[in-house]
Amino acid sequence: MNENFSISRFITAGILHRPARNLAITVCFGLIAATIFSTQFLVAGTAGTIGEGVSRMGADLLVIPSQYALLLRGNQMGPVTAGTIIRVEPSSMRIATSYMDAIRNVPDVAMMSPQVYVASPSVPSLSASPVDIYGIDPITDFTITPWLTEPPVKSLGHGEIIVGSAISGEAASSIPLGAHTYTISGRLDPTESAVDHSVFMTLDDAYALAAEPGILTPDAPPIQPGAVNAILVKAATGADPSMVGARIQQPFPSTTLKVLERQATLKPASKAAQGLPALLNTISLVVVLAAFPLVALIAAMAAHERQRETGLLLAMGARRRSIFAVILTESLVLALAGGIAGVALSAAAIFLIVGGGHIPVLQGFQLPALSGTMAIAATAIVIVVLVAGLASLVPAWQSSRMNPWEAIRDTR
Repeated sequence: MNENFSISRFITAGILHRPARNLAITVCFGLIAATIFSTQFLVAGTAGTIGEGVSRMGADLLVIPSQYALLLRGNQMGPVTAGTIIRVEPSSMRIATSYMDAIRNVPDVAMMSPQVYVASPSVPSLSASPVDIYGIDPITDFTITPWLTEPPVKSLGHGEIIVGSAISGEAASSIPLGAHTYTISGRLDPTESAVDHSVFMTLDDAYALAAEPGILTPDAPPIQPGAVNAILVKAATGADPSMVGARIQQPFPSTTLKVLERQATLKPASKAAQGLPALLNTISLVVVLAAFPLVALIAAMAAHERQRETGLLLAMGARRRSIFAVILTESLVLALAGGIAGVALSAAAIFLIVGGGHIPVLQGFQLPALSGTMAIAATAIVIVVLVAGLASLVPAWQSSRMNPWEAIRDTR
């Protein structure tokens, strides 16, 4: 007997001649793969969404002149507004960037970046509202660039600007401000704040623009290089911003410098959102654990159903290891087919739902990159095949060890 040929035919016949049973097994494997893929896909997307949301929360602390702090609190603007988290409010009160040397040594200060407000000229060709012009440090900035619609190819350079969503102009186009022409290197997503009507350039360009006649209002003091309106500070992960702010404030008199903490906090929502990936991973684990005994039972039933055929093969001289391979391979083939089908259908459904925006809560959901999606799909399929293989080991071994005569007699 050409055993290899007979064994392959036996596997193919077993799959094709029992369509109902094998379809049910394939659907079972498909459901497992779809659940694993969808949960891990949502985990990856949730992690990306949370990461972007956290990065867009802006500064935890504002280091500003004391007089400016009084003005903000008096106007009830303060750090509660979204604009203040992302950028400092317009003001002619400034501090020196030399304060950053002391702040840099404060424990739990993760990031800090200066901002200087220049002016708010009326430029009808750019915006119906006055355009707020700011200078930022593109190397240390952590509040403006996270809002870019497209990831930056390089840092903001000389003669380049980042514009708010309400500013007219296309990327790479030029716009005039004062006696200079600037190139739009990036655009921000809408913030529903004054940031949408703002323009951001490098600190050096801001100082140069401020030195031009007619840029500053007549009553505004000149802007000297090294002067900024605020230093925006991000506390380290897990650190208490209030404690960090107290450490920053300690060496400086409150009559000179003031540290304001962001009053609007997203900590409770952030903790709940960060717990979502763990919940989804738990669901995947529960599905796999619950499916394992089910798959083992199905494999045992399939092996018992083919007991007579197995006995005949053994009686005809088939090797026991070949019988073991037949039972195991059939289960692996069905698992592979179900895994691929389940992942494909799950991916199509997810992209249709998320891409179409049919569920409001998923609007803004960050789809994982293609490479990440392929890795998740491959992982789901591999897990399903492994589950099928492990669950089929015992039935396959039992089938290979049975007595041929007893197998044929018991099924008469």
